[in-house]
Amino acid sequence: MHVEIEAPSDESAGGPDLLLLHGGIGTGRYHWSKQIKGLTGAGFRLHMPDLPGHGQTPVGDQPYGRSVLVDAVREYASSLDHRPIVAGFSMGGHTAMGLAATDPELFAGLILIGVSIADHDGLGAWRSKFDPDVLEESFPLWARQLSKLHAPLGGPDAWRDVCIRDSTKLSAEVDTDALAVLDVPTLLVRGDGDETVDPGHFGRLREIWPHAEEFVVPGGGHDVQLTRSRVTGPVFVDFLGRHAEDGR
Repeated sequence: MHVEIEAPSDESAGGPDLLLLHGGIGTGRYHWSKQIKGLTGAGFRLHMPDLPGHGQTPVGDQPYGRSVLVDAVREYASSLDHRPIVAGFSMGGHTAMGLAATDPELFAGLILIGVSIADHDGLGAWRSKFDPDVLEESFPLWARQLSKLHAPLGGPDAWRDVCIRDSTKLSAEVDTDALAVLDVPTLLVRGDGDETVDPGHFGRLREIWPHAEEFVVPGGGHDVQLTRSRVTGPVFVDFLGRHAEDGR
């Protein structure tokens, strides 16, 4: 799995590793680009993988699904010298929850952004935008950007397969009872205008994790770590500063 790493200028004063998981049809750096300066400036070492089937990481021969993503993250997290705090946006959050249900010992903390714990109409409407023909017609600049991001997978049209896989091969269903074993600092983040999220799902996560903090981003849509970075960045740094485990 291709992983980009950004380290603070003075690592001796740094906190733990942060493993940042991107959302659907994205890549690690693409979905976390607006947080790099603030998080490394606060002393954290960032690991930004391109999950299988995205960017510079091919799917391989196995059937595409959440288990492919979870297995890749498990292998990488297990290779680190210290437990990372895992932050996942949307699909990356679903991947993080899948790993937390089976390997909670790999986590020093968890941040979830814009996640669901079951399929619902709002999420389905969002996925419908990933039809490559619809996306290219409605958002031509975005389509050209995706073409560049995913060209390493097979050329300028590889992004189309990425869109089809992520919109049709992944379920948001989560076994919340299995997640109850995770007992680490947890932050739940959602935009107040994010129609891909059912607020009731966040309520269920708060039930199984009574220690969890929740931040609702004013004026926020789905990818608030990007589009509302000036608001979310300080929240991330504050949470990490209060709860991060210094593994160095």
